[in-house]
Amino acid sequence: MVVRGKPGRKPKRMYLRLVRGAGTEPERPGTRATSLFLESLHRVGRLVAHGELTEPVGDFLIFRAREREEAKRVLRADPWAKIEGNQYDLLEWDPRSLGSGVNLELPPARGSGRLTLLQRVGVVVTDRDRAIHFYCDGLGLEVRTQDDATDYVELSLGKGAAALSLIVPRTEWGEPYYSEARSRLGSRTGIVFQTDSVPALELRLRHLGADVTQPPRREPWGGRTLRFTDPDGNEFLAFDTEARARG
Repeated sequence: MVVRGKPGRKPKRMYLRLVRGAGTEPERPGTRATSLFLESLHRVGRLVAHGELTEPVGDFLIFRAREREEAKRVLRADPWAKIEGNQYDLLEWDPRSLGSGVNLELPPARGSGRLTLLQRVGVVVTDRDRAIHFYCDGLGLEVRTQDDATDYVELSLGKGAAALSLIVPRTEWGEPYYSEARSRLGSRTGIVFQTDSVPALELRLRHLGADVTQPPRREPWGGRTLRFTDPDGNEFLAFDTEARARG
């Protein structure tokens, strides 16, 4: 797809392109061709989401267009459309019933200070080594970076994931910074984790000696949640999804 000139205001309708195999895994286009196509959609503000399907195996693409005919024209450059034998479907995505998952308003242009990534969230602790043991050995996070001189450490669930920054208050910060950091100890952080099993996570937490402040609870939307604290009383929420929570 050739892009000329500056893109205008993004259309607010969204379309879903699904590719599935005929009883087997679909034949796939080249990685480079797919990357170039997705980049062209991103440059003009059409790309919303893209990824793989697991059941059934396939590929999905959500993109913006003004109406169905325009959506069809956009897909003429789709490498998946040029492969015969796959099941190829175009559906209109209705944000009113399915949710959008994205902000449909025009974002700031590149280079204008728009947000691009949630990098880290801070959690105040009193003992760095004890906290690392809890989060790494207990919850499965890994150390991304650390500074022994300041007791600073970042933990994450893997490459590309947002990090937890463990902050140990230090008197040399002076006031009011030291007292403000201390006041955050033992608070409800608002941080939410997803797990593949809430009951299994509860057992792990109790084995660690963690305080489970809300035992597993079935929610109206079908999943389960629980609340727990780290050794400093900082509270977190974890949930599993409806599909995982059955039984």
